[in-house]
Amino acid sequence: MSDLGKTVRTKAATRRAPVDKRARKPRLTGLHQSISRPTAILEALAAASSDGLRMTDVMHATGLGKATVHRLLAGLAAHRLIDQDSESGRFFLGTRILSWAVTAGDRFGLARLAETAMARLAQTTLDTIYLTARSGDEAVCLNRREGLHPIKTLTLNVGDRRPLGVSAGGLALLAFLPDSEVERILQLQAETRTQLPFDQITLRKMIVTTREAGFAYYDAPVLHGHEVVTGMAAIAVPIQRPDKQPIASLSVAAITARLQPSRRNAIVAQLQTEAQQIEAALQPMLNSGHPDLLIRR
Repeated sequence: MSDLGKTVRTKAATRRAPVDKRARKPRLTGLHQSISRPTAILEALAAASSDGLRMTDVMHATGLGKATVHRLLAGLAAHRLIDQDSESGRFFLGTRILSWAVTAGDRFGLARLAETAMARLAQTTLDTIYLTARSGDEAVCLNRREGLHPIKTLTLNVGDRRPLGVSAGGLALLAFLPDSEVERILQLQAETRTQLPFDQITLRKMIVTTREAGFAYYDAPVLHGHEVVTGMAAIAVPIQRPDKQPIASLSVAAITARLQPSRRNAIVAQLQTEAQQIEAALQPMLNSGHPDLLIRR
């Protein structure tokens, strides 16, 4: 998306995402290279969070030379931002970053406001619940709540980022933006050759369908690290400002068989009810023009 009661990560139906050799490497020179280079390393490690990376893998992912990568890895490890497995020699993100992610994720107070709603949804649906927010032109996972169903769709960790449109939560955010903003984002994705598990024609059709339905149903392949995962689906609704601009989304994810039309409508109704309650709780900050709740590019 097994024995009863065990968490099953949907690895069975995975394939490696095709590598576009023309895809641009991040620009790691210039005025801010002291920040951009370690950031590129951290992002590469985040994308390989389960398996970690060897130093040669980091070099390939960032385009940096051996001496530079060796120096930066040593510095990041010294500050506990990354860890190195003593047996395999592979590098992983450090737990210090996890603590930062938890703090940053609740900057809006949104994670706290949505916690009760997510708990209710996990209890009633038994599936996995995600809270996603817009960050620039990406969707970032702010929180995840697991239900009791033995087969779980754990394709996003807290802090994971995806291009807008790639995931149910990201599709709910993208689809309900103004047309001009949608076009800007799609054009940017095309120009930067953003790696997507489907083409832009498909994404445009998904946006139209989402707007017509009032919710996002996503059963397209999902990016999980460097892999494309199939066999699962998700439903998401936007959490909106009074002017209908989406600031976040709430979603239910499960194996595809659990989100057939006969069950889908009931889940949509639950999601919409919870989203409306979150919007009501956010209303005082939204009315005051709280800067952290405004859409930013």
